[in-house]
Amino acid sequence: MVKRLIFIFLPVFSFWGCQGAYGASLPIQSIQQVPQQIAQASPVQPQPVDFSNCTKTFKLNTQKLFYLTLAGINANRFDIDEIKSKSGYVLFSVTQKQFLARVIKIDPQTSILKITPCNNIYYFPIGIVQNMFKYVELNANTPIEKLNIL
Repeated sequence: MVKRLIFIFLPVFSFWGCQGAYGASLPIQSIQQVPQQIAQASPVQPQPVDFSNCTKTFKLNTQKLFYLTLAGINANRFDIDEIKSKSGYVLFSVTQKQFLARVIKIDPQTSILKITPCNNIYYFPIGIVQNMFKYVELNANTPIEKLNIL
């Protein structure tokens, strides 16, 4: 009779957070691992970036994608170092690191935007590339207007 009561109460106490063999060790380990996973997946922390994350295809012509790329660089407060509109690339700097944004034509209505580091070291904050792609996606439907300045 005593053995039966012990087997019945042991699982019941483990669910109420008792410091028994079942309950206390698992939540503490999982809580300690969460900040490490968040730090690795953070878009502002430098991390190894795969090349496939640096390219994206858009249903836009090359001219509009080039202008949206320039606007995205400006909106994110990055420094533009060089612009080559004929070949479709922009060289810009972010925190002492240079990146190359290149617009490549696939067909008249589809283009690729590639954003790669100039030193070919793919260890940088992924948020740089993600923010540029998000800016282009959010503003893809806005018309391009010619400003009459000067």
